[in-house]
Amino acid sequence: MYEIKGVRATPGGRMNVRFHRHGFVVGPDRRAGRVAETLFGDGAGCITAVVLLASVGLFTLLRKNGAPEAAVTACMWVFIVAVCYGTLIALLHWTAGVVANVLLFLFVVVTLPGLLIPGYRRTVLRRWRGGGPETDPGWVPGTALLGVWHQVDPQGGVVVTVQRTDGSVTAYVPPADKARNLYDHFDTLLRNARPAPAPYQQPAAHGAPAYQPWQGNPGHRPGHHPGHPHG
Repeated sequence: MYEIKGVRATPGGRMNVRFHRHGFVVGPDRRAGRVAETLFGDGAGCITAVVLLASVGLFTLLRKNGAPEAAVTACMWVFIVAVCYGTLIALLHWTAGVVANVLLFLFVVVTLPGLLIPGYRRTVLRRWRGGGPETDPGWVPGTALLGVWHQVDPQGGVVVTVQRTDGSVTAYVPPADKARNLYDHFDTLLRNARPAPAPYQQPAAHGAPAYQPWQGNPGHRPGHHPGHPHG
């Protein structure tokens, strides 16, 4: 599974796109989740550790050089705040782990005795076997793709446009550093689901359009319309 977050889809708004072997899943990009990850994720913990070390070093250096008391006090307060913030992050991570373990324990305690009941056992096994990404809301199989192409976004970045077999078209604008990854994953799904014909074969009327490889700075080329689909 490969996920690209913060993709602006038209229509659809901000989305997260998760790619699987035989298709992809699109889901709304929750602002609350992004804020929580920024404030309390692993990246925040690393930054807090750097601030702690830097404040200790700066505090020692200022004390040695006889810096004004206000600067020394400010460094001390930065250290205290960083310690409190780091403690909060560690506590949240520990609590999340405890809650996950408790839920797992309760699930096992409830499920294992229930497996002795044939009807309940069949229901659990059926849901477990069918619990792949295909059951997620927003699932799109690779066979539903008809074409994918890319072009420069007038507002900056790259637009990756996807056309489905039902005629619908969606334009995705990913973060600048994820544009090629997004295009490549859509292109891989399309190639696997709708392989291009051999050069000596005449493409069928409803076959996949001709493929064009990714280029670092896609734009208009002589004789090529930037909006012409390719896969």
